[in-house]
Amino acid sequence: MSKNPSLKVVSDHGSPPEERRRVPRLSVTSEQFRHDPSGKVFSVADLSTDGMGIRIINPDDLALFALNDMTEGMINLRREKFMCRARIRRVSADLVGCQFEDLPTATSNALEEFFDPVALGAGLRPAPASDESSLWYHGPSGTDLLLWRRPDGQYHRLALFVMGSFVQWTESDGVSTGKVRSAGEGKPDEGNVVSLETMLLQPDYRPDQGKIAIARTLISHSGLPDELKQWCTRQLDRKPT
Repeated sequence: MSKNPSLKVVSDHGSPPEERRRVPRLSVTSEQFRHDPSGKVFSVADLSTDGMGIRIINPDDLALFALNDMTEGMINLRREKFMCRARIRRVSADLVGCQFEDLPTATSNALEEFFDPVALGAGLRPAPASDESSLWYHGPSGTDLLLWRRPDGQYHRLALFVMGSFVQWTESDGVSTGKVRSAGEGKPDEGNVVSLETMLLQPDYRPDQGKIAIARTLISHSGLPDELKQWCTRQLDRKPT
């Protein structure tokens, strides 16, 4: 099996300052992590080949995850379970960030296959947007495509969040890419699976063509209307105005 294109930052000479964005997130996802010591099951808010973010609903469960400790369990990917070990790298009020270590070959292979951009695109589904001026398509492992419209119905911005990275386009700035992480703000409301979460966007020094190529592939293999897919892919080739 060939490796998928990497979403790691390839910029040189540093990066511009971080941006803060409020984006909708689901507190319940199809990907889950079963914590072996406790037997408890947690939704995986974000997942990549390098690590995962575990969503914490009950604050008492934070006691299970101490910073820099190792944790073990099973990841549920498309109804299949895979063993994993991970080190706790970040702990916030509702999210635990883990970095995988010494993954079994079967788990590594399953993650590579899971993050095929074609499969991620095919998994995008319409989700309830926060207002009528935006569209939200949600896919596996926190893959989110967001589009914003002006009052006249014309789209003026798009953003794709996938595997801890982002690709976005605006009329003023053109295309940018980079890394994304949770700011630990925006805990889901009680009984509500959707929340607005503050995300920190660390732009690459220059747009990463590898990330842009993945975005094109993902969008072109999605179930979006053909006209909207064509609009998105055109913007990814545009320059700032």
